[in-house]
Amino acid sequence: MYIPDARELFHTMASLIPIVQEVLPMIMPASISVTRSADILPPSEHHTSGDQQADDRTDVSPKTVIPAAAPTPAPTPAPAAEGPRVISRDAIVGQAESMCATVLIVKPRSSSLIHHNGEQETIIYVTSGTGVLLAQPKDEDEQHPERHVLGKGDLAYIPAWLEHQAVNESEVEDLVMVVVRSGSAPVEVNLRGWGGAEVKEGRS
Repeated sequence: MYIPDARELFHTMASLIPIVQEVLPMIMPASISVTRSADILPPSEHHTSGDQQADDRTDVSPKTVIPAAAPTPAPTPAPAAEGPRVISRDAIVGQAESMCATVLIVKPRSSSLIHHNGEQETIIYVTSGTGVLLAQPKDEDEQHPERHVLGKGDLAYIPAWLEHQAVNESEVEDLVMVVVRSGSAPVEVNLRGWGGAEVKEGRS
């Protein structure tokens, strides 16, 4: 009985790869995953009339509420407002091995904590509002972070491990951004300032 050697076996297996690539999608067809904006964005503050009922949801899962932090430099304090000031909602998470998307909503006169995204690279797309993306100072002697003003339609790339902070200096308009990261689920490490210690959940 003839037994092929390792080299012949390798060539045979290699010749099957193109066939497998063509057949696999037919055997295991992929599907499109859609997340509706109504399931991501907060409900409108305007009440509806007629037969329609107002959507009074204040918590929509899946979502993560990020504690607000004073931006650098800190704006004048805004009047107290109800509800979270910075909200991150899952849009497409756990659907792909190498990317995920969330929507970040920063209320007027608010900011995210200073944070980094670990090994994940990040692309931000501003869908509405105007904000400032602060980045970790490049020079250790520099006290102020880099400022990048972003408006509707602008995109920004954030390298892995780079500390940054999203700030909304507007008095009235929400800053809404689509955040795409290079991982199946978002990684976010909140810090106690530029180069500071990690903020642990459940601790002040």
